[in-house]
Amino acid sequence: MIASLPLLPPVIDQSIQRVALDPAAAVGFLALAAAAAYLGYKKSPIGAMLLAFGVPFAAYRDVGNTTITIEKCIALGSALGLLIGGAPLWPRSRAGQRVLLAGGVIVLTIALSGFNATYSGPVAREFFKQLEYLLLFWCAATFIERSERSPTYLVTGVVASTAIVSVLALFQGMIGGAPSGIWINGHPLQRAAGTLEGPNQLAGFLEAALPILWVWPAFASYSKPVQQYVTATSSAAMILTLSRAGVVVAGASLVLLYYLRRPLARASLIPMLVGAGVGIVAIGAWAVLWAHATIADLSHLAYFDIPGNPGGVGTREQLWPAALKLFLMHPLLGVGAGNYQLLLPTVGLHGIETHAGSLWLQTLAEQGVVGFLALLAFGIVALRETFALRAQSPLALAAFLALTSLLAHQLVDDLFFFPKVASLCWLLLGAGTCTYRHGEEVLSGNGRLHPEARARQPLERTPVNVTGSPKP
Repeated sequence: MIASLPLLPPVIDQSIQRVALDPAAAVGFLALAAAAAYLGYKKSPIGAMLLAFGVPFAAYRDVGNTTITIEKCIALGSALGLLIGGAPLWPRSRAGQRVLLAGGVIVLTIALSGFNATYSGPVAREFFKQLEYLLLFWCAATFIERSERSPTYLVTGVVASTAIVSVLALFQGMIGGAPSGIWINGHPLQRAAGTLEGPNQLAGFLEAALPILWVWPAFASYSKPVQQYVTATSSAAMILTLSRAGVVVAGASLVLLYYLRRPLARASLIPMLVGAGVGIVAIGAWAVLWAHATIADLSHLAYFDIPGNPGGVGTREQLWPAALKLFLMHPLLGVGAGNYQLLLPTVGLHGIETHAGSLWLQTLAEQGVVGFLALLAFGIVALRETFALRAQSPLALAAFLALTSLLAHQLVDDLFFFPKVASLCWLLLGAGTCTYRHGEEVLSGNGRLHPEARARQPLERTPVNVTGSPKP
């Protein structure tokens, strides 16, 4: 029985501790930024791989009121190297330009929300966080436009990091030691998080990573056993998060892929089912053998808010009405980006400090109608552009599926509150809305390549089916 095995406690509660920047960490961050800058300057596709690989790993170090992370150093270094190497400040792709503009409007609405903000510090934090996302978008788009091999390298970076994160989550689900959990029949049941801050965050990360795994066979070279293994492991990790919305959205995303690109969906179906089965068995073993759960106890897993004391994070029954009350205080521009969690006592929620449990409600409360419309416009623009390019670019298809999943999931969660989830999404958008351009081509007035530039482009590779045979 599980109770008799030498396993870790199912849940190990982790307290948040600030870690000051020490000399060794400073040297490591500088070396990482320098390496990224060199790769950007040389237009090396390895730079795209480094950007994608670093997303789920942070190594947080605090300097004053800000935090230095691996991803920030890679992004800043890459941007500096690309600029020194002569990269344009504006993507050449019209689709990339439109998505970047829509993201810029979100930055503007965050700044405008500061007029009503009780606390200005969180507004500045959210402002620079959104700028970081735009920087990641620009870096990914620039790498894609300047190096023909960047898409393959970027996918490789995502696959490698996803494999590490999913394996760690699988260990948490199998032997215990997860950072959080739920109570079933008086016993804690773990919720795997891998290297992410929590299980819902891991679910959001996987919602963006799984579409990349699904479209991997569309690239000219890939290892089918590796793709199947990482896909199965990621599917198991998704189940082990116990994120009900995450599991439902990931399943719906695979169904959507079936209608858009049937061979790719079929190639991933078996690994997804096998991984999900492993996750279900692991959760069931802990629930029955450790928690002695009954069918009635297990039925609580289907709830959005599981009964019990949620601690300082509250429940959606508390957080959603609070968001609407704060919205009514300043309906036009909101109460200020990042201010929601600090203003909860003003609407009767004491001892709770968290986000609104919904990106859309959080935006409505913090940035008002203006910010909500900006978010809606961004979603429409990004989905339209990636959907239009889905047939030409596997990364555009992956970006469309990932963004669709994340926007739907965030009806009941706020995943973009956490940079690790949002960063991968913005990287995907940058890579999915831009294409490689040989030399220094320019666009004509109608948005198409100038005929002379088109003549200099290399011949496109013949697309292949999952089976490897050329498409008609």
